[in-house]
Amino acid sequence: MRLNKRAIFLIITIVASTVSMRTVNNMFVTTLPLFGKYILNFSSAEVGILSSISFITTLFSTSMLNPRLNARVRRISYITSSFLIMLVLLMVYYSDFLTVWIFSVLAGFLYGLITPNIITSASLVDDRELAERLLAIYSLSLSMSLVLGPLLETYLLNYYDYRSIFLLFIPLAAPLFIFSFATKFPDEGNERFSFREINRKVLFAAVINVMIYNIPFSIITVYASIYTMEVLHVSRWLSYFVYVPFFMVSFFTRLVMAIRPIRDLRFTITSSSILTAIGILLLSFPVNIYFVFISMSLLGIPHGTIFPISTIMISRGTDVRERNSVNSYFLAFGNILMIIFPPLYGFLFTYFGYSVMISTLVIPVIISYSLLRTRYFSENFMHSR
Repeated sequence: MRLNKRAIFLIITIVASTVSMRTVNNMFVTTLPLFGKYILNFSSAEVGILSSISFITTLFSTSMLNPRLNARVRRISYITSSFLIMLVLLMVYYSDFLTVWIFSVLAGFLYGLITPNIITSASLVDDRELAERLLAIYSLSLSMSLVLGPLLETYLLNYYDYRSIFLLFIPLAAPLFIFSFATKFPDEGNERFSFREINRKVLFAAVINVMIYNIPFSIITVYASIYTMEVLHVSRWLSYFVYVPFFMVSFFTRLVMAIRPIRDLRFTITSSSILTAIGILLLSFPVNIYFVFISMSLLGIPHGTIFPISTIMISRGTDVRERNSVNSYFLAFGNILMIIFPPLYGFLFTYFGYSVMISTLVIPVIISYSLLRTRYFSENFMHSR
């Protein structure tokens, strides 16, 4: 497929914005728990709550606010939020036991106004094949960010503490603000935002699909480094390095999807569900740090497939008027999972231990896959038309 200049500039904008946004966002959600536990001396339960309150405000801005803003106001809020993220990172650097809660809340709110608009921008072309390729590139950019960020942070943790990481990542947040002025927003004047007006069938299918992985991922994001440090007693930088093979495998998985877009989604969903269950069981019984690396690498495959499959479902099953709303509601549900499960598991880890509770993450994988297969595998958006 030949790309014109407009399409190339759109790709550059999406890649630059996504890499900047996700690199910093992932640093925030994975380092804030470590900052809370090892710098501010929070308990495991407090760490879970600190992480979840950020997603509460993300949920509000993603599901309640963003879908109700017209394109012009969304653009202004997107640009403003992209700038304020840099200030939040600076404030976290100076935060203490009390103020860190405020900045966690603010960061969550701002990212709720940023993320759904990048996804929508990636799908705003009339050519369906190009739209799905752009969504694959968007997902690939997410994965690339999740490789570059942990690699950089692993290196920095050899020389700096968790507090300093927030300050050092401010330059990486700048491209999001710079390219925010070029991010595309819908031209439609009659966008739909009511939950009753959108295609709820495709939304529910996308949500159930992402549950296969998002529930385990909500725990891995918050606790993987802490889990490795507490159970295997490895160093600070090595415990954070467990994210590198995880996100690197995810990156190459999405690279394949960008080169060869998936037509029929059902086989990939089934194989990803199986790999998720196997990876969780292996991770729950770590023999040594290398065993953890293998488990995290295996889990990187479904991480690379599940989310982009949901965005492809939404692209296939919605029109441009409702797409921003559907993307917002879809991301909002992911935030609900991040609100509920990290504090719940932080509490349970205290009483039942890490290994036993991580193994229970297989249960929602089985339930979600069974429901998706029963209710939605026959729908048109599951295969190419």
